Amino acid sequence: MRLFFILALILLLGSEDAYADCPERSLCVAVPGRPASLGNPYSTLPIGAINPMHVLYDALTVIGDNGAILPSLALNWEKKDDRSWIFYLREGIVFSNGEEFNAKTVVDVITYLRSRDAAGYPVASETKIIKDAKVINNFSVQVNTNEPDAILPKRMSFVYMVPMQYWKKVGIDEFGLKPSGSGPFKLKDWGIRSGTYIFERNDLSWRKSLFFDEIRFTAVGDVVSRAQSMISGQIDLSFKLSLDLLVDLEARGFNTIAKQTYSVGAWAMKQIDDKSPISNINVRKAMNYAIDRETIAKTILSDVSSPVSQMATPEVFGYNPKLDPYPFDPLKAKKLLEDAGFESGIKLRAIVRSDPSVPESTLVNQVVAQNLSDVGIDVVLQAVPGTRWISMYFSGDWDGADLLETSFNNTIHGDVIRSIETASCLKTGAFFCDKDMMVKIYESNKEFNNELREKKLQEIIAQLHFNPPALYLFPYFDTLAFSPRLKNLPMTGQKVNMEMIELKK
Repeated sequence: MRLFFILALILLLGSEDAYADCPERSLCVAVPGRPASLGNPYSTLPIGAINPMHVLYDALTVIGDNGAILPSLALNWEKKDDRSWIFYLREGIVFSNGEEFNAKTVVDVITYLRSRDAAGYPVASETKIIKDAKVINNFSVQVNTNEPDAILPKRMSFVYMVPMQYWKKVGIDEFGLKPSGSGPFKLKDWGIRSGTYIFERNDLSWRKSLFFDEIRFTAVGDVVSRAQSMISGQIDLSFKLSLDLLVDLEARGFNTIAKQTYSVGAWAMKQIDDKSPISNINVRKAMNYAIDRETIAKTILSDVSSPVSQMATPEVFGYNPKLDPYPFDPLKAKKLLEDAGFESGIKLRAIVRSDPSVPESTLVNQVVAQNLSDVGIDVVLQAVPGTRWISMYFSGDWDGADLLETSFNNTIHGDVIRSIETASCLKTGAFFCDKDMMVKIYESNKEFNNELREKKLQEIIAQLHFNPPALYLFPYFDTLAFSPRLKNLPMTGQKVNMEMIELKK
């Protein structure tokens, strides 16, 4: 209860001092909001180019460019057998509270994620294939899975390690208020009154920040306000700006980045609901033929994001290069609807986010609904906040809607199997379930030869193209702008290495 009271107080007080001048040797960052559960690293998946969890915590591995798996708290790893992996850990790591990181830490974290106490957390859901973990020695740990899992080292990239003695002592809510990790920064102040939460340099970290003593995150929900704070010189770095604002900032001398991510935006279809027209494959295909993706890409997305044919982008392992996006063919869409027995048209309801991950998504959704209307598919858009959307996504309860705005998120481990699993019978609250496809999924998870496994994944992706579980739209993209006083914006994979940002001399 205490945590929820603090969060309510934060929202009530707002950000009265959000644009206070940025102190010297402080990196001032404007972000859309504050972490929903403060410092709890398991309550949400650590995605986004800028995410506070990236600087508070470390995982065993990290995902680099093109989905490459890189060492972090684990220096290397090897498959012991089809259901066991051994991780060899980095020595000399301590958390910001002084507690040592070792093999027992890994065991305790995994044990917690498998417990009832963690059952509702996304990270627990995403790692449910893990059975348990056992200490081999102080810096070697064996992780066992319920089924063969070829990408377990990738899955471990979003399982952040925490000092479990402290976690158990203070409890989840208190840990969220006073977190401890091994990352380059640690909490100084959640900024309940100021609206700016501050992380100070963690001198115990193995990846120290050399140029900044602290990061000051200011939660600014409005994209225009985030841009204005940069123009006024109060913010060094801003995240999730609209594309038109990037153009304006670049003209003013700021450095800008618009980078396509590994996640594909889509409208998930409730195929398992026999009462919905969506259950008919011809309706699902018709919807995909009805969308003028090329025009949307040019006029709304400035060609930053390109139409997709599948639930993966070319950088993701398992992407199938032989598939082309559904062409814009309204006549074919109408013919498919007629073949499905809906020549008089159909009515559907779609749940979309009122706080989308990409600012342009709201306009994209409106144009998509218009495209569908043009072929006889009347879609009512119902906007819900992110917190409500998350509950719908993970529970499968869409409040009777036929469609749910979503993303096939490959960012967390750069492998398409994650998206395949979310569009299958494996997902809790599944929206699409093709039992014949499950055999291929299990076969791909058992294949430890990368070349053979990639072919298996590409076959599944092709199957999900011709029998679409969703209306495929566009890859998400991250937009960033940073001050000329910053020398660089180093990134590993999809995330900014904030501890490596340098000041210009």
